[in-house]
Amino acid sequence: MIDSSNLTNDMFGYSCYALTFPVSPELTQKVSALERASLMTRAKIPAHITVKGTFHRIDDLDEVRQTARELITRVHRFWISFEAAEVEFTDRGTAWLSVPATIEMQHLHDRLVTEFKSLATTVYPDDPYQGHLTLFQEPQGHGLAAASELARRTDFGPGFEAFAVDLWGRQGPAHGGEWRLVEQYPLA
Repeated sequence: MIDSSNLTNDMFGYSCYALTFPVSPELTQKVSALERASLMTRAKIPAHITVKGTFHRIDDLDEVRQTARELITRVHRFWISFEAAEVEFTDRGTAWLSVPATIEMQHLHDRLVTEFKSLATTVYPDDPYQGHLTLFQEPQGHGLAAASELARRTDFGPGFEAFAVDLWGRQGPAHGGEWRLVEQYPLA
């Protein structure tokens, strides 16, 4: 496992990358409220469920984009259910909504992991795949208590329709850097 916090930007201007399912605007608002309550300062991708975890050391961004495009745009839209989802907290102050992977999520994850083995270096192990919606990371001061209480009370709804996958690149370090959308791939 690699600590991605202080990776330096590559020749394409990004320190690391991730592929994620963007969530609905309603979910984005709820997660944004939790982030604000937590007083977190770490750079974070807007509300999402990761499909291919953080990676870096790529030689050809165009090849990464093309490979992602070819795999993702063949996948049909599908429902990601929160029926069995649970809010979980780590001892490091991170909170997420644990989301059971659908067949479609797992299949796309597996294909991306296989294809990206020769294209990039993975920051942390890809498997076993655990779908999750990160609610906040590294809260500051009283933000942990406030955000944790809000997370316990928040109704995240029944789920959302997966309609696209986003390729994100982080410019700079985890603290002081910013995640930027590189490309969005619509599902069929």
